[in-house]
Amino acid sequence: MDPVDEVEVANSPRHWQLVIVMDVLVLAELCVAMYLATSSPDDFTATFIKAFFCMLIPTLAVGLLAKRRLRPAPVKAGSLSG
Repeated sequence: MDPVDEVEVANSPRHWQLVIVMDVLVLAELCVAMYLATSSPDDFTATFIKAFFCMLIPTLAVGLLAKRRLRPAPVKAGSLSG
């Protein structure tokens, strides 16, 4: 048995839309954090890290919840006819 499992690619357009929206949001947060960090060059790193991660963590949490919501419902064993 092959120890490496193939990753199932999402077939739903909603999954692809979620990925695109999450990517755009993370890039926008990166740009905003860089902009805020350039306003204080002495504390660039600290300002960047505070700004970026304060925006990134909630975005990832919302993305995770959205991904779970888009997951197909499990099929119950008794509901199959056959």
